[in-house]
Amino acid sequence: MSVKKIRGIPPALKIAISFALVIFLGSLLLSLPISNLEVSQTTYFDNLFAAVSMVCVTGLFTLSVASSYTIFGQIVCIILMQIGGLGLMTLLAAFISKLGRKMNYSDTIAVKEALNRDKLSNFNIYLGSIIKYTMFIEGTGMILLSFRFVPEFGLAKGLFVSLFLAVSGFCNAGFDNIGAISLQEYVHDPLVNLVIISLIILGGIGFSVWFDVTHNFQSIIKNKFQKGWKRSYRLLKTHTRLAINMTVGLIVVGTLVFLLVEWNNPNTIGNYTFGEKVLASLFQTVTMRTAGFATVDYEQVEPFSLLFFVFTMFIGGSPGGAAGGIKTTTFALIFLLIINEIKGQKHINYANHTIPIEVIRRAIVVVATFTAFLLGGVSILMLFEDQPFLYLLFETVSALATVGVSVNLTPDLSTFSHVVLMVLMYVGRIGPITILLSLSRNNKKTKDKLFAKTTILIG
Repeated sequence: MSVKKIRGIPPALKIAISFALVIFLGSLLLSLPISNLEVSQTTYFDNLFAAVSMVCVTGLFTLSVASSYTIFGQIVCIILMQIGGLGLMTLLAAFISKLGRKMNYSDTIAVKEALNRDKLSNFNIYLGSIIKYTMFIEGTGMILLSFRFVPEFGLAKGLFVSLFLAVSGFCNAGFDNIGAISLQEYVHDPLVNLVIISLIILGGIGFSVWFDVTHNFQSIIKNKFQKGWKRSYRLLKTHTRLAINMTVGLIVVGTLVFLLVEWNNPNTIGNYTFGEKVLASLFQTVTMRTAGFATVDYEQVEPFSLLFFVFTMFIGGSPGGAAGGIKTTTFALIFLLIINEIKGQKHINYANHTIPIEVIRRAIVVVATFTAFLLGGVSILMLFEDQPFLYLLFETVSALATVGVSVNLTPDLSTFSHVVLMVLMYVGRIGPITILLSLSRNNKKTKDKLFAKTTILIG
C-alpha cells in the first residue's frame, strides 16, 4: 500500500487498525516460549484473549497473569496495557513530535479523535503533557504501592508488582500479577485500596480535565480566600465541572447503595467493621465503573448490587481518558434532555451555558449504538450459555464497557462466547461510533437535503 493510500485512510479506520495491530502483535509476543511459565497451559487463543483484554484495558481473562506468564511475559502485559490506555497513535504522535517532525493533517485528526479533543491548537504540547503526567502519576503510584509490596515480596518483586498495578490501575485495565482473585486479599488494606482508587479516577476522568484543573489550580486556590470555593470552581471549563460533578456524584451514590445493600451480607462486607465496610464499598464503586479490580467476590453479592453495577458500568468514566462506557458527560446530557422535555424547555442548559443540539444528537447516537451492541452481545451469549441472565448481562456490559469484573464466569464460557466478548471489548475500547465510521466506505459528509416537513407519532 502506497504512502498516499495510507494517508487517505479515514481517521476512524486508522484508530481501529492501530488497536487491532497492537492486539495481534501482543498475542504473538505472549505466545512465545519465553513469555510462558513451564507449568502454564495457555493456548494461542488464551493469549489472544489476554491481548485483547489488555489493549482494550478491560481486565477479563481466561487464565490469570500470575499463573501464566514469566517476567518477560508480564513486561509485555505492561506494555500492552500502557499502549491500550493511551492509544498507539497517541504514543506515536508524541514520539514523532519529540523528534521535531510534523504529522500530516489526516494523522493529526485521527489522534485528536482518539483523545476526544475538540481542537488542534497547541497539540504537540498537549501530547507531551499527557506522557509527562502519565509517567508522574504512575511513578507516584508505584512508589506508594511499594511500601506495601516490597516488605511482602522483597525488593525486586515488590517493585515490579507495584509497577504492574500502577500501570494497570491508571490505565483502568484491572489486571494484577499477584493471583487469580484480584485484590481480595487486600480488602482491608487502606494503602492499596486508596492508591488504586486514586489511579483509577485519575486515569478515567480524562486528560482534558487534568490540564484544566492544573492550569487553573493556582487561580482557584488564590480566589478561594477572596471569592469562596463555589466562584473559584467556575474558573474551570464547563466540561471539566460536569465531568467532576458526575464522577463525584456516581461515587457517592454507588458507595451508599453498595454499603446499604450489602451491609448484612456475610459473604461480602457483612462481617466487617464500619470503616472496613465503607472502604470496601468505595473501592467496588470506583472499580466497577471502569477498572476491573475487585476486593470482594462478585459471585457472592446480592442480585440488586449486580444490577446496579450493570448501570454504573454502562455509564463508565469520562471522555478522553482510559475509561469505557457511554461516559459520564454523555449520560448527563441525556438526563438533562429528559428533564428539559418534562419541563417543556427548548434549549438544554448547564452552568449558564447552552449546549449545541448537535452535541445532544451525538450523545443520543452514542447511547443508542452502545445499547444495540449490548443487547446483541447478551442475546448471543444467551444462545450458547446455560447461565442466569443477570450473570450474562453483567459479563456482557463488563466487556463492552471495558470494566473487566466478572462473577467468576469468564473462564467457564465457551470459545464462541469468548470470541463475542473479544469483539465487545474491542468495540468498547475504540468506541461504537468509531467502529461504524471505520466500516463506512465513505466518511465524507453527504449533501443535507431539505424536504417538506411532516409529523411522526411517537411514544
